[in-house]
Amino acid sequence: MALKKVSHSHTSAETPEALFRDIKNKQSKGLISHQADIVRKYCQPETLNLPDIALQLPTGSGKTVVGLLIGEWRRCRFNEKVVYLCPTVQLVNQVVEQSLTICGIKANAFTGKQANYYPNIKGEYTNAETIAVTTYSGFFNTNTFFKNADIIILDDAHSAENYIAKYWSLSIERNNSKHSTLFKALVSAMHGIVLDAHYSRLMSDSPDLGDIQWVEKIPTPFLYKRLEEITTILDTHINDIEDLQYSWSVLKDHLFSCHIYSSYNSILIRPILPPTRTHQPFSTRKQRIYMSATLGEGGELERLAGTEKIVRLPVPDGWDQQGIGRRFFFFPERSLNEEAALNLTIDMIKETPRTLVLVPNDSTAKKLVEQISIATNYKIFNAREIEKSKQPFISESKAVAIVANRYDGIDLGGNECRLLIVKGLQKAINLQEKFLVTRMPASILFNDRVLTRIVQAVGRCTRADNDYAAVIVLGEELNNYLLDKDKRKFLHPEIQAEIQYGIDQSKDVNISEFIENLQIFLKHKEEWNVAEKDIIDLRDKLEQFQLPGIEKLQASVAHEVRYQNALWSGNFEQAVQECSSVLSSLSGDDVKGYRAFWYYLAGSAAWIAAKRGVASMEGVARNFFKRAASTTEGVSWLYQLSRLNLEENQENQADKLRLTSVIEALESQLSLYGNFNDKKFEAELKAILENLQRVKDTQEDSKAFENGHERLGRLLGYEARNSNGDADPDPWWIADDDFCIVFEDHSTDNNGNPLGANKVRQAASHPNWIKKNIPLLRKESEIIPVVVTPCKSITSGAENHTQDVCYWNQQDFQTWAEKAITVVRELKRSFPGEANLEWRKLAIQAYQDNGLDPASLAKNLRDHKLANLPISG
Repeated sequence: MALKKVSHSHTSAETPEALFRDIKNKQSKGLISHQADIVRKYCQPETLNLPDIALQLPTGSGKTVVGLLIGEWRRCRFNEKVVYLCPTVQLVNQVVEQSLTICGIKANAFTGKQANYYPNIKGEYTNAETIAVTTYSGFFNTNTFFKNADIIILDDAHSAENYIAKYWSLSIERNNSKHSTLFKALVSAMHGIVLDAHYSRLMSDSPDLGDIQWVEKIPTPFLYKRLEEITTILDTHINDIEDLQYSWSVLKDHLFSCHIYSSYNSILIRPILPPTRTHQPFSTRKQRIYMSATLGEGGELERLAGTEKIVRLPVPDGWDQQGIGRRFFFFPERSLNEEAALNLTIDMIKETPRTLVLVPNDSTAKKLVEQISIATNYKIFNAREIEKSKQPFISESKAVAIVANRYDGIDLGGNECRLLIVKGLQKAINLQEKFLVTRMPASILFNDRVLTRIVQAVGRCTRADNDYAAVIVLGEELNNYLLDKDKRKFLHPEIQAEIQYGIDQSKDVNISEFIENLQIFLKHKEEWNVAEKDIIDLRDKLEQFQLPGIEKLQASVAHEVRYQNALWSGNFEQAVQECSSVLSSLSGDDVKGYRAFWYYLAGSAAWIAAKRGVASMEGVARNFFKRAASTTEGVSWLYQLSRLNLEENQENQADKLRLTSVIEALESQLSLYGNFNDKKFEAELKAILENLQRVKDTQEDSKAFENGHERLGRLLGYEARNSNGDADPDPWWIADDDFCIVFEDHSTDNNGNPLGANKVRQAASHPNWIKKNIPLLRKESEIIPVVVTPCKSITSGAENHTQDVCYWNQQDFQTWAEKAITVVRELKRSFPGEANLEWRKLAIQAYQDNGLDPASLAKNLRDHKLANLPISG
């Protein structure tokens, strides 16, 4: 047999630049200045062998070339095995192709099942002959092929959080047929350890939008009581659910260190941070290189990678002011209503061969698929098709790709796509994020992530310096965000300028003018050059500001990671110490919500330690829990811990929990209406007030009054419902799960007659009806029956049935309702559009000052008993 010539890939090139010059068979003419700058910074002695290092280069500036070149140089120079990670299969294939054609570097793609990896490429990787390129999921799994890599390059590192965290997460979906039985079993196990109101939401067959959007977390002390039961449930059911088995095998022995979040549609079980140091293929490497266009400064990269410290190389000179490509932003909803803006968007789709649409969720995607399919003959592609390969999409002359909950990992440069539509703003992409944003609220932690998602979203179709794409902005929340100059100032100056120019061009514009502007931009000729100069002039006057709290969040992150590692390994006392170090970094009102959460985490670690035999920790836990509740006003979830008997006035704690629950629900109601357009909000107020004025003695008017009464309660933040049975209550309002006002509406314009026994008897029976028919109330709940009537006396036959029934004069109720609506309108003016502790504090005070809170309502109603009315007849 013929002997083969032995080839050694070791290089004498002392730098990646020298190696690149030696590679002749490549399309690239060499590194451009900013690429060379960052490669030289990487090769400095003080950074070359750091365990964790981050490189930041703008989208389209050639960071893939930089990563591949560094990887290839290390492979050749030091005989190291190199793995390059990408978010999607499509990007894996793209990187491998670019590596060979642009850089002249051979790399092999590892996608699909490990059993199907070709033996020759496995051998080439194992012998450090070529770079291996795979997905994050291909690396972060229980049986990865890449167990002994020397160098790990994480491309698009900003998007890695969900891919990495997935390894330590169980996501159980109600509507997944394989998960549904497990979902129901877990919901059943939650009874008694989540608020009954939330349990009722989970059990509902007809949830409203507020129910679907709500997210709850089981407090760790309550979860700990059910750990064994929940473990058994998961063990039993997951045996038959293949897609959950690997994650459960990772979590099973560490469930005590995890958190369980639940919403109507899903349940998420995961630790706060991914304990990546327990994944040997990741933790024992020589170096991890993180690459991204947006690395963030508040420790977000460390949190998503579960790493204490990542050294960031500075952005090359000039890139702090200049960007890549050109975008022309359109804000049609600034001049048109929602329906007209959508119709315009469809007309604009028809102006281009291909369009990419990014939306926050599957339901929005499904609706747009239907609307675009009806209005055009364009072929529709979904996320899975695009992530597998973009070639079918870019080969079509009439195509629209609609992608849900993805703002990165899709690159469509040049003529591949010139129109991008971004609808909605996804501030939270999993239940843990949503809980911290909406319930704590600790949105300051995610401000950096939101900015990153916006930057990544609008850059999908501008991947090189000469790329250009139009960007249509839809949806109230995203419009609110980008139209707010106080939020835009945290963006890169180039994007700020493009957005500002688009805002100005979208004011007082009709449909034909929008279309004309798009055509001018797509032609990209002399007529556009004037606009180009205007954008550059705007950019040169702008600067990027630092987000608030960034330095504090950066200072705390190393201790957060150490806390997670200690907790995962069962070292609870060490976890408590690390929590204390975190808390010492989180001073000031700007991080108040996040600080309260860490008081809770410290209390939880101490509580588990106490239950496992460290008796001294129980007092420590109680102290941390009390401090968590006292740090923030308006966070009902923290007041739930009062069930642990934390030596506080229980009545006072109950009042706080009820009021904060109402304010959180008010916040949720106002979020549904948004801040961008008040028409929907004002229409709701108008309907409530008009219905409450309908007091004629007709069944139609009676039903209208009840409808206005119910909607008023819901607007105010109470859990408001009604029933249609003959002797059933009229509306009832619930706060938390232990307070209910149940009404009997006697709406009539016959003011002179006394109130008869029949109405009074019905009202007196309503508390029993509520106890029997409303499962979200606890047995010991306070239930107040009330009659709303214009009558000012009762008949002698009614006297024996008054018992504890309260009286609310109809006219007084209408006046109170008008005042209540005025309070809500005033609060809406200052509502920031998201969970905010200062606004909650303002709302709490406004409710207490105006008698809208449960405690004030209860007192005022009990001061006006029906039995105190004079008897007539």
